[in-house]
Amino acid sequence: MQKYFVVLGGNKLLWGQVCHLQELGYKVIVVAWNDNPDIKGDLFIQMDVKDSVGIIAKLEELGLSGKIEGAVSSIDLAAPTVNAINKWCGNKTMPEKFNKVLTKNEMRDAWMKAGIFNRISKTDDEISFDEIFTLSQQIKLICKPDVAASSRGITILEQGRTREELEDAIKKAKEISFNGKCLIEEFVEGEEFTVDMLGDAYGNVNCYGSSIQHHSLYALNNHVTVIHHWNSRKYDDATWERIANFGIQCYKALGLHSMFGHLEIIMKPDGSFTPVEMGARSSGFICSHTVWKASGHDYLGDYIRVLQGESIEPGNYMNGENASMWFGYDIPSNSHSVQATDITEFLDHRITVLYENHDGLKVNEDYGDYINDGDRDKFGYAILCGPRDVLTYESVQDANEKFLDKFLGRN
Repeated sequence: MQKYFVVLGGNKLLWGQVCHLQELGYKVIVVAWNDNPDIKGDLFIQMDVKDSVGIIAKLEELGLSGKIEGAVSSIDLAAPTVNAINKWCGNKTMPEKFNKVLTKNEMRDAWMKAGIFNRISKTDDEISFDEIFTLSQQIKLICKPDVAASSRGITILEQGRTREELEDAIKKAKEISFNGKCLIEEFVEGEEFTVDMLGDAYGNVNCYGSSIQHHSLYALNNHVTVIHHWNSRKYDDATWERIANFGIQCYKALGLHSMFGHLEIIMKPDGSFTPVEMGARSSGFICSHTVWKASGHDYLGDYIRVLQGESIEPGNYMNGENASMWFGYDIPSNSHSVQATDITEFLDHRITVLYENHDGLKVNEDYGDYINDGDRDKFGYAILCGPRDVLTYESVQDANEKFLDKFLGRN
C-alpha cells in the first residue's frame, strides 16, 4: 500500500523535505493557503495550515485514512496542526500545551523557572512606558513581537533612544504579533547559535547539531541571518558539547517531547548562554539536509521513527568530520548586476553543493535593501557540505567576494 506524508507549507525552502520524504518512499501531500505555492509535492491541498479540522476532513474525503504516516511543518503557527494530524494517524504526539503556539513570554517563564534565563525581559503589559524609557537610557534594548514569524517586527534600540523611537518600535512589534503583545528585552551581545534537537516519547533528547549564525551586512537595523554554519571549527568540541547540553536543558524545561526543537541561543563574552526562543519544529533544508550531513544521522528519518514509537539515543551527534552550511546570497544595497555567475563557481572542489537556487540572481538588475528573514532567500541560496577544515566561514566568504566581484563587475 502506498504511504503518504503531509508537509504543511509551500515555501520553496521546503523542497528538500519533499525530496527526502520521497526518497524514504512517501507520496508527499503539500498543504498551503495560496493557490500556487512554490512546491506542490505529489498532491496539493489549498487550505490554511492552521485549519487542522478542515485538513483532516479533506484527507478523509480523499480516502487517505490509514495511509498517512505523519506530518511535518517549518511554520510555528502550524505546530498544533502537525500535532492533530499525528494524533489522527495514531502517532506519538507533543504534549497538550503545544496544541497552541507557545509565546516568547511563556518560554521565558519556563526557562526562568528552570534557572536558565539570565537577561531583563518584560512584556509591554508588565512594565510602564516610563520604566521602559528609563531602562533604554541605561542599556541597549530589543523590541520584538510576542508571537510572530521570522524576524518581522523586531527593532534593535541603541542606548539613549527618544520616546518617539521607543513608541514606534513598540507599535510595530504589537502590530506584527499575532496576540497583540510585544517583549522589551535587554539586548545581549555575543555569538548567536541555533541548536537542533529531537526528543522521543520516553524522555530522551538528542542534539543533532548546532550552527553559528552569521548576519547580513546590508539589512536595515536588523539582524538577518544569511549563513548558518553547522559543525564549525571556530569552537572546540568541549564548547559544542556545552552548547548541546544547554540546548537539551532548554528543550526539557519547556516540557517538549516527540518533536523537533529548533532553539536560538546567545553565547555571552563570558562564555555563558542565554536562550532567545525555540520552535517545536525544524526548518527547510535544516530538517532534510544540513543537520543530517553534519551529524551523520538522518534527522528527518529519525523524526518519523520517533512518531512511530521508537526511541532515540540521548546525548548529541556533534563530533562528526563534516560541516554543512545554509548559504544565502547577501547582495550589497543599491548595487547593479552585470554578469551571470553564482558562488558555486568559486568554491573549493572538496565542497559538495547539495542543492542550489539562483532564481534571484539576475543580470542587469538593481538590488535594494531587505529588512527581515522573510526576505533573505529572495536572492537565492546554496546548501553546502564538506570536511570541517575545508567548509569554513572564511573559505566561503572568500568565494562570495569573488562571486560579487564578477556579478557586480567590481573589478
